[in-house]
Amino acid sequence: MIRRNKLFTLFLIYGVVVGFISTWWWSLSDNLFLPNFPGMLIGDGVYALAIELLGNPSSAQAHYSIPWILRIPQIYVPVAIIFWGLIGLIVQSCWKIIRDRLLHVERRKVRP
Repeated sequence: MIRRNKLFTLFLIYGVVVGFISTWWWSLSDNLFLPNFPGMLIGDGVYALAIELLGNPSSAQAHYSIPWILRIPQIYVPVAIIFWGLIGLIVQSCWKIIRDRLLHVERRKVRP
């Protein structure tokens, strides 16, 4: 299974690693962690949406009105895993399509 879906697995592992590093990085700096740039931006959007939909946006402590996993910086981990996993799934699917077409063309050339 892992051998057949190497690209997807690598992207998923990358998502896990950069998700946890982004969480750690957030406590050290106000800057975005560039290897997880899209994951952090989407995570900030999910956080804001969670406050609007699940929390109390008019509260002075709106951050504490949503579940712990949806708060910053914790949200960066699941968002990074999902985002990079989806990118890996797309890349893996494209690679399989290209590989199958190339193999199909090669088989045609071999067999007249």
